[in-house]
Amino acid sequence: MSGLSTGENVYVLARVVGSIRLSPSFIRVEFCVEGPGALSSSGLPDEVVHLYFPADGEESPPLMTMKDGVLAHHEPGSERESRNYTVRRWNGDRITIDFVDHGDGLAASWARNATPGQTLGMWGTRAWYSPPTDTDWMLLVADLPGVPALLRILEELPPEMPVHAIAEVPHADDVLAHSGAASIDWRIGGNGHRASQLADAALACEIPAGNGYIWFAGEASIGRALRKHFRNEHGMPANRLALIGYWRDDKDGWVRRYMPQSEALIADYQRVAANAHTEAEAEIYWDEILERAGL
Repeated sequence: MSGLSTGENVYVLARVVGSIRLSPSFIRVEFCVEGPGALSSSGLPDEVVHLYFPADGEESPPLMTMKDGVLAHHEPGSERESRNYTVRRWNGDRITIDFVDHGDGLAASWARNATPGQTLGMWGTRAWYSPPTDTDWMLLVADLPGVPALLRILEELPPEMPVHAIAEVPHADDVLAHSGAASIDWRIGGNGHRASQLADAALACEIPAGNGYIWFAGEASIGRALRKHFRNEHGMPANRLALIGYWRDDKDGWVRRYMPQSEALIADYQRVAANAHTEAEAEIYWDEILERAGL
């Protein structure tokens, strides 16, 4: 439900030092974090930071402070919208983020016009990738917003680790290079534009002997299909599955159905999560609760 809180709750200003369009769907923006060392990487390759955007006419969003253990805006009217984004690379005080250009959303619109000197608020981090030390093989699966994390995972894996990676992007020109040893089975489609091939491609994979680890980042219903298959058909324990729903198809409809039930669902989650041994197990409990509620 929340991921691993692996970084410090430190709010910093991140200044744009460069941007480039990588493909029809990806815009890469490099930031310099003001005050080196104020925000540190967790070292986990799917870590996300929280980005806070300035309002129209602002050079920077308002500062945030800790109060009663919570990082928040405290001045009336100072709240600003935020989005979570994967860190593609983290090198000292330089943070690279690959934004997905998928329409008129807040972050995509900002990224299309990002120029050196512009500033965002940033804090973090959270992550989900946590393979057990005895992992013998991996299956990595992602659609468009999960691709930056997938590429970083592949680049940071030891070359001897057996891994099968599948990525689905809407355009052939969105196929990105990476420096990892493993190749990627690229699929073109899905991502709200056409029917997705991801679930079928992942479920068709031959499962090797030994202890596996499966990581997915993308549309939530695909992650659920993978969870049900690998839990029910292969008996994989929760700590060998990291299935993160980055987005939901028909999100507005889902929210309308969720809101009237939210308090009861969260109460159910809190009861079962208290007995969870790991964050991964708690995440699976939450998805099962949502599924039983028709969500």
